[in-house]
Amino acid sequence: MTNNMDNNNRYIRRIMLIILLTNILAILTLPWFFKQSISWILGSLGSAGNFYWLAHNLKKSIELIPTKSRVNSAKGSLTRYAVLTVFALVIFFIVKPNIIIFGVGLLSAQIVIYIVEIVRNLKNNKYFRG
Repeated sequence: MTNNMDNNNRYIRRIMLIILLTNILAILTLPWFFKQSISWILGSLGSAGNFYWLAHNLKKSIELIPTKSRVNSAKGSLTRYAVLTVFALVIFFIVKPNIIIFGVGLLSAQIVIYIVEIVRNLKNNKYFRG
């Protein structure tokens, strides 16, 4: 069980690191593309927070009995999405970001997960190794 938890913690750290590394490029381009960069930064920070909160809720409910786990998962998901919606609305009304880039930034955790899994599958594919 601890080996799986260690693997999960490493995976979560890897996803969070890649998301935060994408913000370095956005920070470097702030002087030239301020609206687009700030949109990406805010969206990806929202996505990273949502992903981390999801991982925390999963760790918390993994050892519970099934009925309590379902209730905690439902409460956690609804709370996360409510907070993410409020976050997005506040950003829309205060910062007025580029909506497309902000939306893609909110999807950055999912995009990073797909990229990490594609790279992992290609590394483990016997036909791709060469």
